[in-house]
Amino acid sequence: MACFRSLVTKLLKSFSIGLLAFITTGCAMSNGPLITLESTDSNQPAIDYEMIGIPLLYQGFGSSVPITKELSLTAAHVAKFNWDLVVAYHPDCDIAIIKSDNSKVENFPDLGLVYVNETVITYGKDGFGNMLKGKGVYHTDLHFSNNSYFKKCNASITDAPIREGMSGGGAFNEKGELIGIIAAIASKRNTRLANGEKLPYDRLSLFVSLNFVKDWLNSEVDNFYQSKDSVLTWSPTNVESQLAKSY
Repeated sequence: MACFRSLVTKLLKSFSIGLLAFITTGCAMSNGPLITLESTDSNQPAIDYEMIGIPLLYQGFGSSVPITKELSLTAAHVAKFNWDLVVAYHPDCDIAIIKSDNSKVENFPDLGLVYVNETVITYGKDGFGNMLKGKGVYHTDLHFSNNSYFKKCNASITDAPIREGMSGGGAFNEKGELIGIIAAIASKRNTRLANGEKLPYDRLSLFVSLNFVKDWLNSEVDNFYQSKDSVLTWSPTNVESQLAKSY
């Protein structure tokens, strides 16, 4: 759901970012109302604008979330085409760790959990670099058998609105803890359960829950810093996953 704009039609046809088959996308598309935040709003988390592709030829944008002074999280499909050094891709999920200069970020979010019917707040950037915010609730986790990113990795579903460019941005709980990375929008009309049943939610915004990638994330970040102690702060720190088994 990173947004791409091209001035070269042939390049558009030959250069694919592998957008999800069940995703409806477009450079003017969102799945619900979003709030544009003022830059002076001190309550918003740190979210970065990510330039993607080749300027003037095949370019687009996404978002990322700083988690340390040197590292950020983003969607894997954003990391594949932006200009940042990729530290690690998750082997199954649409999430990646990238190297980033976050020296000016004052507060990094704790990493947390969300439970069914609890509030989810989505943050990401638009094409002009403005901060966008959506609000909804977390519903469930599903696999999508026809998609490589969510065939083995659970897609966490919320009805909090998102739009193009917010891929790689953050999903937060009401405590301000980072709970996931925004991945995509699924079509309500074309998405069905195995029995053919439609999902009864206002919209299908997908994020990769950090709970599912906790072990991978801790390992990669600790290896980057060559630390024997855990670098990241999780809240609660001693709780076993109640959403699903970590990858």
